Amino acid sequence: MKRDLKFERFYPHPVERVWAALTDSKALAGWYMDNDFQPVVGHRFQFRTTPVPEQRFDGFLRGQVLTVEAPYKLAYSFIGGTMERETIVTWTLTAHNGGTLLVLEHTGFTGLHDVAVSHILESGWNTFMANIPAVLDALARGKMSLQQDEGQSNGDHDEGQQSL
Repeated sequence: MKRDLKFERFYPHPVERVWAALTDSKALAGWYMDNDFQPVVGHRFQFRTTPVPEQRFDGFLRGQVLTVEAPYKLAYSFIGGTMERETIVTWTLTAHNGGTLLVLEHTGFTGLHDVAVSHILESGWNTFMANIPAVLDALARGKMSLQQDEGQSNGDHDEGQQSL
C-alpha cells in the first residue's frame, strides 16, 4: 500500500518572495511551525509544535535538507509523530502569470499505518498552506523581517531582500 500527496497553489507574489516564505526560518514559523530550518543541503532540522501525548506525538517533526535549487526547488526528508518511515517533501516554484505556482509533493507513505497518517497530514498541509498568503502579504508590505535580515550585524539590508 502506497500513497503520495500533491497540492498546487497560485500566489500573486514573485518566486523570490514565496521562496523566502518556505526557506527563511522566521517566515516559515509565520505560517507553519517554530523551527531551526536552514536551506542548506545536509542540514538537519526540527519543526516544533504542541505535543499530543495521547496520540504519541512529541511535538517534533524532523528532517534533513536534500535539495536546494534556489529559488525554484526545495526537498527534505520528513518524519515525526507515529510515522514509521521517512517521507520526502518537495516544493517546486514556477513563475506563472505574474505570480508563483507552488507545488508541494509529499511522497513515500507506505504501509497501512503511514498511509493512514497521510490523511491527517493532507488536512494539515491544506490548513498550513492557507496561512502562506498572510506571510507573503506581510513580506510585501515590509511588516515582517526575515531571519537572515536580523542576522546582519550592521543593520543594513541586502538590496535583494528589500524587494521581497
